[in-house]
Amino acid sequence: MKKKIWGIIAGLLCCACLVGAIVFLSKEPDSEQVETSEPEGSSSQSFHSNNMLASRQDITSVKITSADGSFTVVAGQSGAQPHIKELEGVKQDHQLENALFALCGSVKGQKLVEQDAKDLKKYGLDKPSGEAEITYSDGSKADIVVGDIAPSDERQVYAAVKGQSSVWLVENSASVYFTGKVRDYVSKVVSPMTEKTTSQTADMTITRQDGQNITLKRNGDVWTMTSPITAALDSERSAGTVGGLYGLNAEYCEAVHPDDAAKAKCGLDKPKAEVTLKEGSFDLKLKIGSAVVRSDESEKERYYCYLDGGADTDCIYVIAKEYLPWLDINAAGLISEIIFPNYLVNLKKIEITAGGNKTEYLITNEGGDNTKINEDVSKMRTASVTSGGKELDLVQFREFYAFLMKCPTEKIFTDNVSGDASVVIVYTKNDGSQDKLELVKTDGGYGTRVNGQMCYLANSSWVETLIVDIDALAQGRKLTVQS
Repeated sequence: MKKKIWGIIAGLLCCACLVGAIVFLSKEPDSEQVETSEPEGSSSQSFHSNNMLASRQDITSVKITSADGSFTVVAGQSGAQPHIKELEGVKQDHQLENALFALCGSVKGQKLVEQDAKDLKKYGLDKPSGEAEITYSDGSKADIVVGDIAPSDERQVYAAVKGQSSVWLVENSASVYFTGKVRDYVSKVVSPMTEKTTSQTADMTITRQDGQNITLKRNGDVWTMTSPITAALDSERSAGTVGGLYGLNAEYCEAVHPDDAAKAKCGLDKPKAEVTLKEGSFDLKLKIGSAVVRSDESEKERYYCYLDGGADTDCIYVIAKEYLPWLDINAAGLISEIIFPNYLVNLKKIEITAGGNKTEYLITNEGGDNTKINEDVSKMRTASVTSGGKELDLVQFREFYAFLMKCPTEKIFTDNVSGDASVVIVYTKNDGSQDKLELVKTDGGYGTRVNGQMCYLANSSWVETLIVDIDALAQGRKLTVQS
């Protein structure tokens, strides 16, 4: 007898130590701890006369019924993951499905409230908030219902085996699972890609209600902007924009297989923003609809989203705004501060025409193939720079080149400007290709034409400093940019 009592106490202590949503899960109970009121398999109920409402691991399916309807989780065959019939064609959260099976494998009563209850209404069990019909491999079943939360302890809920009069208190996590919705079991991973594909190219288009549309292109590992201007991207500032679709996660699923009316209700018929990604076999469009109504103003913003083109993502998801940079990003927030991100060792000549005078800088590089621009720059160095037959101070020229690279890009400017350029800078790369920068005087500064396309508005002070330092460099004087 003592051995039996100590076995029960040990079982209770083990159950108290379990972590997470299934804190009352345990291993198959010891034979001394479990007593059954009926021989196993002799009844449709797998019910124990002690405090174990259900305690078998050979579960083949669990049917959950609540106010939101019913759904059935079926055990996988031959090592396969469990799945929900009602979610066919949608990516499922198998970890949560396994957790439900683990929970149902050991449902334990914390306390017997009433042995032979005549009135189930006072426990909320006359109309249960949730029900789990557990089916085992021999065809027998354990049908457990849950009712109200216990007024004495909100961590516990009233429960019973359907058809029996004993009322128990069980951990409230049973209620969470047994009253759950089928959409709770949709995978929170929205994007069908967890990694970038091996495709060498990709195209991304961001279309917004406010007209701030952006087009991006990837060639190899390098993303560039092609509209509204052609520009290099800042790798840090653009990381979320170009990479956000590769591993986008939702907080929860709002609707499964939604019709047009459901999408319109969430603002997806007239989305605030659309992000299209074409890469290899992927042709995806993420639609960002209306904001989710918040019950607490301190909560973070969330938006309804739908991914069109994903074979297993036919759902409306709710995603936090922090993971949706396409909602308010603008072109200026993505581009690099450097118009032409060329290392000095990638160049063999720079020509600057200003005030009717042309100045030519001839660059000699060592340590690599001077006919290529994709050499390992860590192995290359600039040996000398000459202008007008005179070798320039290399340290001073590096300062001058750094200034050239940082022609202001803060303000996007695409107006057509007539008239000749006041300053023209031509960069000739090692392979013979060229980049051309033209600065045309306007009322607000200098319109900056990049390879034939007007892109930025540079301030007048930058152009004035450039002209002064061209002469200072030629004369060996201290540069303005070093002051």
